[in-house]
Amino acid sequence: MLIFLFLGCSGEEVQEKKEVDEELNEINQSDTEYPEDDSSNSNVSIKKIAFEEEYRFDFSDEVLVSYIATIAVDDQKRLFVADIDQATVHVFRPEGDYLTSLGQRGRGPGEFSAITPNTFMKIHSNRIYITDGSYQVRAHVYQLNDLSFSHTMKLIPENQDDYKELEGYYPRRIFPLNDGVFLVAYHQLRGEYKDATSFIRYMTQDSTGVIVSGPILEQKDLTNSVYRYPNGNTGMTTFPFYSKSLLTVSEESYIYAVNNTEEFEIDIHSTDGKHIHTFQHPFENILFNKNKVMNRYERTNYLSQLGEGVALKMIREADNLPETWPALEDMFVDDENNLWVSTIVEDFEIYEWWVLEESGEVIAKFEWPRDKPIEVIRNGYIYTRETNEKTGIEEVVRYRIELEEL
Repeated sequence: MLIFLFLGCSGEEVQEKKEVDEELNEINQSDTEYPEDDSSNSNVSIKKIAFEEEYRFDFSDEVLVSYIATIAVDDQKRLFVADIDQATVHVFRPEGDYLTSLGQRGRGPGEFSAITPNTFMKIHSNRIYITDGSYQVRAHVYQLNDLSFSHTMKLIPENQDDYKELEGYYPRRIFPLNDGVFLVAYHQLRGEYKDATSFIRYMTQDSTGVIVSGPILEQKDLTNSVYRYPNGNTGMTTFPFYSKSLLTVSEESYIYAVNNTEEFEIDIHSTDGKHIHTFQHPFENILFNKNKVMNRYERTNYLSQLGEGVALKMIREADNLPETWPALEDMFVDDENNLWVSTIVEDFEIYEWWVLEESGEVIAKFEWPRDKPIEVIRNGYIYTRETNEKTGIEEVVRYRIELEEL
């Protein structure tokens, strides 16, 4: 299938802190000169982009993957699928054959106490790093050459008490850097929120988990809406119309950060947090219409897990609704150091994606369905998650990227 795309110029109950304590008891910046953005002298030309479906990973054949947490892809085009129900990471060959699995449910070396929607996988320097547990207090490391278990990294460091800024924070994501240091994102525990806004603090740690420095960056996390049920229980969720922050790290260890998705503005930092460059693009945000949003959520039964009518009640009673939708939704960096940024447009069935040079120059734009989210861009392919209409099982689909000069 060749798809041509036209260019365009929880609800969760509050977790108790003792759960984290139980888990804890159990277990150089590159010398490359960064290019300055000078749009007046740009040599980058807008290209036409198309995607050809090459392979659909059907998980109902050899192994049933019922609930995907996240995926990753290595240079050999092998697919890694983190399975929530089975608490393991399945590995598939590029042709779709099942190869092996990494880890199993357990508390030992290389075993997963839990795979959750927050599980984070990152491939770097012939290794794959996989966070473990409801609170990612450790990460397992596997060698890619033979898919053998290497070691476990402790993400909660013994010297955390030396950093008072981390009181009430726990690690969630880990970004391996080129100099053997790791960038670790610390998020606030829900029970520690002083208001409806939480924060992310980024620390650098060594391979033993010891904090080297930080916080080198701090970002706004999510705006949370709180609801108290008639029985006294409290629920908390976030809505997509609130702004947030985004962060990704290139293979050259440049940090790309969006501090507020209301604007199309991306900051580039070195691994010590030093600001290098900022680029931005003009973008017209979509006006927020409360009635339209409520009607849409009522039709789709959005956030039904909160209970009947709860999401609508939270929106109806909210006193901090935005005037516009955010400009940006997500951001990736591919293995060629191009940025892929999804933007929110009038048609809520799609995102408009922008492909950018590392300097910020636009390479291409295209529209892509929201219900087929892009998860990975690597080796000249995009990998999406799509639900099979017949079986209801979620699949991963690989599309070849085709770029042509206009």
